[in-house]
Amino acid sequence: MRPVPLFVELCAGTAALSLRLQQRKAKPPVSRMGSKSGYADAILRVLGLRAGQKADHYLWCEPDAGCRLLLEAYRDRALALAAADIIRSWADEEPRALWERLRGEGPPVCPPADAREVARWAMGMVWSVGATGKMTGFCGPGHVSKSGKVPFPSGTTYCRHMGARFARSPTLPATIADDARPIEPGTLPPGTVVYADVPYQGTTGYAHLFPREEWLPVVRRWDAAGAIVCISEAEPIPELVADGWHAVEITGARVGQARTFSKQKCEWLTLNRPPAWTVPVQTGLFG
Repeated sequence: MRPVPLFVELCAGTAALSLRLQQRKAKPPVSRMGSKSGYADAILRVLGLRAGQKADHYLWCEPDAGCRLLLEAYRDRALALAAADIIRSWADEEPRALWERLRGEGPPVCPPADAREVARWAMGMVWSVGATGKMTGFCGPGHVSKSGKVPFPSGTTYCRHMGARFARSPTLPATIADDARPIEPGTLPPGTVVYADVPYQGTTGYAHLFPREEWLPVVRRWDAAGAIVCISEAEPIPELVADGWHAVEITGARVGQARTFSKQKCEWLTLNRPPAWTVPVQTGLFG
C-alpha cells in the first residue's frame, strides 16, 4: 500500500494513531488517559489503512503544552535522544524526591522544545495519579496502591526503560498546531485522512475544552474539502449520522490492558465513508 499523502490528528494527544501508522507496533513512550494505543490497529483497519503504511506528512493539533513537547520529540530525532539521555541520568535518584522536584518546577512549557522539559514532563506524568498530564499525586516506584500493588519495580529500572522507549520512537515528518479550529484545509491531496479523538461528551477531567458544538464545524470543514474523516467517541455522533455518516463500534477490538479509570466502556467511530472493516461479532449457537 502507498503512504497516506497527509494524515491529520485534530486532537492529537500523544498521537498514538500516527505512530502506529508510521511503524508497526509503535506506541507512545508515555501513557496518558484516553490514549488510543489499544485501538490503533482497529481504527486503521476501519479506515482501510494498516500499521506501518506511513504517511508523507502528518499534521497534529494539540493545545496541551506537555503533549506538544512529546510531539516535538517525535519529529526531531536529536531532541528525542537528548531527552532519553536526561531520563537515564535520573535513574539513581529516589523516585518520590525526583517527582517532587520535577513537579516543583511548575507546568510544562512549550515552546521552546527543550530536551530537559520533554524529559521532565514525561517522568512527571507517568508517575502521577491517573496519567492525565497533571502532577496531582505520586504513584511511582515505592507507592503502594489501595490494592497493595507497587506500580513499578524500581526508579532505576523505569528510568532506563523510559529512556529506551524515547530512543527507539520513530521520527515523523510533521507540522504541529495548538488549535484545530482556525485551520482551513484548503486544497487537499487525494487520500487525505483526518482523525479526531474528541473529548467524550459527558466526561470530565479534560484540561482543554473542545465541546461538540465547536468541533462539529471543524470536522465538517475537512469533510467538505474532500478528506476521509473519522471521529472517536463513546457513541455514534447523531448530528453526523443524520447527515449520512457511518457509525461502527470497535469496543471488542481493544488490544492490551482493559480500561480501569473511565466509566466510558464503549468505543465508536463515526466516519464520512463506509468502514473498510468492521469488528467480527460472535453469535450464539442457537440464534
